[in-house]
Formats: sequence, C-alpha cells, structure tokens
Amino acid sequence: MEGKPIIETRELTKVYDSTVAVDHLNLTVYEGEVFGFLGPNGAGKTTTILMLLGLTQPTSGTATVCGFNPVREAIRVKRLVGYLPEHLGFYDDMTAVENLQYVARLNR
Repeated sequence: MEGKPIIETRELTKVYDSTVAVDHLNLTVYEGEVFGFLGPNGAGKTTTILMLLGLTQPTSGTATVCGFNPVREAIRVKRLVGYLPEHLGFYDDMTAVENLQYVARLNR
C-alpha cells in the first residue's frame, strides 16, 4: 500500500440481462502501484474498465477514480485517464479529423 487510493470500487456490479459481467468487485489501487487486469475472455475486465471510465454505468455499487465518481463526473475522469480499446469505434464514412471533431462535440 503506497500513497492515496487512485482507484476504488465497492461492491461494483454489472448485469446484462441475466448475465453477471462483474460481481460485487471490491478493489483499491494506490498511487504509485502498477496494476493489471488479467483473466479469460468474459471475466469482466473490459466491463470493469468501462465502468471506471464512465462509459457504462454499474448496475450497483460505486467506483472512484482519482477521487471522482465516473458516473457523475465522467469528463473529469476522462481528462485524467487514457484508454485504448482493442477495437476502435471510428465511422468509416468520416475522415480521421471528422471523427475526432465529432467525438469532441459529443464530449463538450
């Protein structure tokens, strides 16, 4: 345990229909620690990260990232955290600049 908590989850849960993707996750990552999510496909790694970034809402439980709630303060979290998904969601009918401008407008 080093420094202050940077990532905290308490009973974080995500359910899609009848599938439990993340089941009451309790996690604390402290400033200065290196942490990785490891597990097989379908273990909930991506879903957890999406909840930490405010890109999907938890079914129940709470999370904080650098002291911010990703559900209520998603923009603040996104300003502090970089995320590169495996599959990018660009629109094929737009140029790279148009894609960036479109996403920037959505995040104002």
